[in-house]
Amino acid sequence: MPPAPLFTPPSERLFALAEDLDTPALIYDLPGIRAGVEAMRHDVALIPDAGLNLALKACHTPAVLGEMAALGLGCDVASPGELDLAVNAGFAEISATGPVFTETDFDALAARGITLDCDSLDQLDSYGRHRPGDEVGIRVRVDLPEALEDTATFAGDSRFGVRPADPELTRVLERHRLRPTRLHVHTGQMTPDSLRYKTRYLLTVAEHLPEVHTIDLGGGFFHLYRDRASAIDAFGDVAALVTGWRERTGRSISLRFEPGGALLTPYGYLLTRVRSVEEHHPVLDTRVVTLDASAWNLAPWHNRPQVLSLDGRRPGAPALLAGCTLYENDFFGATPTAARTTLEVPHCRAGDRLVITATGAYTITNARWFNRIPPPREHLFDGEHMIDAEAALTTAGATA
Repeated sequence: MPPAPLFTPPSERLFALAEDLDTPALIYDLPGIRAGVEAMRHDVALIPDAGLNLALKACHTPAVLGEMAALGLGCDVASPGELDLAVNAGFAEISATGPVFTETDFDALAARGITLDCDSLDQLDSYGRHRPGDEVGIRVRVDLPEALEDTATFAGDSRFGVRPADPELTRVLERHRLRPTRLHVHTGQMTPDSLRYKTRYLLTVAEHLPEVHTIDLGGGFFHLYRDRASAIDAFGDVAALVTGWRERTGRSISLRFEPGGALLTPYGYLLTRVRSVEEHHPVLDTRVVTLDASAWNLAPWHNRPQVLSLDGRRPGAPALLAGCTLYENDFFGATPTAARTTLEVPHCRAGDRLVITATGAYTITNARWFNRIPPPREHLFDGEHMIDAEAALTTAGATA
């Protein structure tokens, strides 16, 4: 029997309670998040000593981060600001990588027992000058075979990472007596085959660095989980690779994964109100539905969401779903190759309410105030109640 789908649809109660919210509003389905995390963690547990961490860049909402920490996830941060969020949320395990960290930040990370994964030779040299003899992580650049590359990958052409065979890497490590203990890679979206390849690659690198004890294989779980059964097969193969490596080297090694969008995107719902409907736009040659929320301000990465009617089930038809700014390409559902993507949008008129799915990650972390249009109010659906996210945080602080 094939494994159950990773995504758990929300209960009808979420949409019933949404009727009382002002628009625009962003709703996080907590039961869905919990079910998705548990399913993904169940799969990853096939690998000995493997853990699931949240890429914090996907979500900066403290109330949601507190839920993720309470589920036992670790997290990866890319800035001092994200580090503050992670600490306040209560994540027990924190990793860090990113070009923004300064020498002051090096000390702040070390004081918390966090090993920085340096993402360039220059950053590694700066770290070594400031903290000679310290342990350090290395973000590794992986040259994927051409068959594993596509428009969603960032491997050999990434701006981040160090090539393990670069002679300068050895010189920098030796010059500052740095001790590499972590390897970290992120190659954009990954497939089951690229996961197998990256695991073999990084285990080979780790074999030549005797103090490495952790490998972070990054995120990119959207493509990995296009078929859950294939993902599970890949995790099983990774488990065999890790077990064989341990037996051959006599060393222990732990693996980490850090999805962001795949953990949260499916469980966010953007509630909006229709501002206008042009049944046949004279220039764009299609129906254009304009909302009271902006894709340009909120959703530049959200590819092809579903659009639902909150005002009863209605048939859909192709349309461009436009945001409310004066930016020409303010359209929902943009893809890397098309700023204007036709979506299936329910028949509607001004004043009707629509729900845009797949908005649970990167929506608020990407938010901008173009035209001084504020971001939506955030809410948590706990299975029974709709809770204002800011109020939930205040209540949790008072209880603590």
